[in-house]
Amino acid sequence: MKRHFLSIALCLAFPVVASFACGGKKPHVQDQTPTETVADAGAEDAEAPPPAPKSLYERLGKKEGITAVVESFVKNVAADTAVNKSFAKTKGPKMDHFKQMMVEQLCEATGGDCKYTGKPMKEAHKGMKITEKQWDAIVTDLKLALDENKVGEAEKTDLFALLAPMKDEIVEVKAKK
Repeated sequence: MKRHFLSIALCLAFPVVASFACGGKKPHVQDQTPTETVADAGAEDAEAPPPAPKSLYERLGKKEGITAVVESFVKNVAADTAVNKSFAKTKGPKMDHFKQMMVEQLCEATGGDCKYTGKPMKEAHKGMKITEKQWDAIVTDLKLALDENKVGEAEKTDLFALLAPMKDEIVEVKAKK
């Protein structure tokens, strides 16, 4: 208790002692007008623009991430009885080419620096008689591949929005109404 009282007394006495030490005059206080430094010069005038949003290509993990999704997709298609017969002869170099084309296409479509070197979709799928049911199965297989690779919902939505217009170029057998 004595220490506490002594501390308070010293704090209260300090200004009085300081004024006597200065001959009763107020101590000189430097001008405390804020000065602008080079670091903050013009900070109020121009705010830095927000960073540009990442491209879908970057959000998918660039070429490495897209390649992983394509690998998972191919495995899903091979296990999917709704479409695996259509891919039965796509093995070895043909499968390697298919995967390369898919990676190139997804890379380019999502904003990557890749160039798709394959045929236009309508030409590539001409005569395959792909049905809407097969299209839906392929979309499901791709969604599973995206899930397996922990791709976010926003990225999935953006990717499917890019791919949806291809349906009219790929599906040749429309569902009966």
